[in-house]
Amino acid sequence: MSGINIITTENKRLYPADIYDDVRKIPIIDIDSIYDILYKQRSILVVSNQYDQYGNELKAFNGYLKKEDIKALYYIKDEEDSSNLSEVMTLSEAAKKWGFSDGSTIRKAIERGKFETYEIKQAGDIWITTYSAMERVFGKIKNEEKEFIIYDDFEGYLYNLCLKDFQKSYLKIDNYEVNDKLYEYIKNILKEALDSIKEGKKVIFKVKRNNKTKQIINTEKELLVYIKLLCRRRLMTEKRNERLIKELFS
Repeated sequence: MSGINIITTENKRLYPADIYDDVRKIPIIDIDSIYDILYKQRSILVVSNQYDQYGNELKAFNGYLKKEDIKALYYIKDEEDSSNLSEVMTLSEAAKKWGFSDGSTIRKAIERGKFETYEIKQAGDIWITTYSAMERVFGKIKNEEKEFIIYDDFEGYLYNLCLKDFQKSYLKIDNYEVNDKLYEYIKNILKEALDSIKEGKKVIFKVKRNNKTKQIINTEKELLVYIKLLCRRRLMTEKRNERLIKELFS
């Protein structure tokens, strides 16, 4: 499917996005015209399907966006694979995660043709790339073995706890203590992740099968967002999620 793709500063993906002039309410299909409106400090009206950073579909988006609300905006052709857009990063974000002082190292790699055309995109004055592209070009982050690594089988524990909690909710059993052993295991891993961040380390989520990087978290705020999104991903009940956030961040 072709169309305009928007990545918001909240890491929501809007695609395919129908965009309208905020004054005349007429559709705009030209990217340059859209940027012209945004750089004039005006808003655009966007009607679109909406997805979180993991590709889960959210409630359809119908609202206004300003330049500061948008991380990237670009056109996707039919033949392009958009399946990995959930792991998109700006060059400055990628530089921070890979330990570069700024995005200039990555820009030089782009100029030298190190990236494949599908691994990078220029959206206005912003370049974006992905975890898989960064890892292919620059390799694993420096001193990765010193960082805190969580493999994707961790999500299996999350799913099992969520399933058991839903079963108890369905049976109208208020006592969740039966599942607390599994919950404590999950909480301890995330507490170690939080403590690692406080010590200046990164939290790296990896695929166990091929050791590929899925996500890198640098800050407590990023970890909090990850935990909050567990509900949307149906990997944790709201009740558990509220308790976990309270116990970790209070």
